[in-house]
Amino acid sequence: MTDSSENTEITGAGGRFRNRYTRFKRNYVEEKMSRWGVGPTFTFLSISYGIIILAISRYFHPAFQIPFIPYWLLWILGMALILIGVPFFIISIKTVMKAYNADALVTQGVFRCCRHPLYSSWATFIVPGIVLLANSWIGLTAPLFMYFLLRKLVTKEEIYLEHVFGSEYLKYKKEVPCILPVGCLKQTHNKENSTDAEKPRG
Repeated sequence: MTDSSENTEITGAGGRFRNRYTRFKRNYVEEKMSRWGVGPTFTFLSISYGIIILAISRYFHPAFQIPFIPYWLLWILGMALILIGVPFFIISIKTVMKAYNADALVTQGVFRCCRHPLYSSWATFIVPGIVLLANSWIGLTAPLFMYFLLRKLVTKEEIYLEHVFGSEYLKYKKEVPCILPVGCLKQTHNKENSTDAEKPRG
């Protein structure tokens, strides 16, 4: 016999959506998530896309070289991004491992910049840096692909973290961006605005 509350919930388009979302959420929080999260899926799809773009770029070389910008400047920008991204990645993975083992929510350090710095280090620093060194404008679609892929994949991790840490994570989620590492700038700006608002006006 079907429970009447379930019948009420699935009545109409809105009810069907809530019912699917509830089942989706329940499936992801029954067990502790792997320490690697959506990383393996993200890595596989990103590498696959990168190989395809690299093959196209090499086959039609030099058609996809970045125009109007001297290579020495591309090299400097590329190396700068990589030199930022590698330490960002190393710090992120160490922090994630410690937090996972302690079942703790980390909101400081690199996690003040964005909620998923481990993935962000590749999508916003390392891969764009490699693309600039490779001098391929079609390669710039790779970090864009990775960004939109992450926006889709991290839903699984977000649901799990919301379930485990509740309002604490919801507050953190509201204050810090998902992928783009601009959270520190945002928080600094908000703090400056708060300080200005508290100053007495003569």
